[in-house]
Amino acid sequence: MANKIEQANLQHSNFVDPASRYNKSDIIYYGDRRFITFETYKRTPYQPSGDDRFYRISSGTQYRPDLVSRRVYGTVSYWWRILEANGMKDIYDFKTGVNIIIPSIL
Repeated sequence: MANKIEQANLQHSNFVDPASRYNKSDIIYYGDRRFITFETYKRTPYQPSGDDRFYRISSGTQYRPDLVSRRVYGTVSYWWRILEANGMKDIYDFKTGVNIIIPSIL
């Protein structure tokens, strides 16, 4: 039997950072015990911007998009935007010597 799913009328600010990729996802209850979760995150196609920058992954930032996010945006919270803009699905794609796009954050 499938789990029961219903919309939850809850504020995102109580659960996630505004920079989170789940910030705009619907919050739902699932199961008989009404566990709280988010609807599945769906990647959005990357839209290039004239404000985008480029970066070559160094050995000190290999597998660490969070460090690049901190250096570029001043917070580790946008690591997922860097991966998404470069079509990377996992931090293990984030390897030394690869040239990547640093998307602008609007």
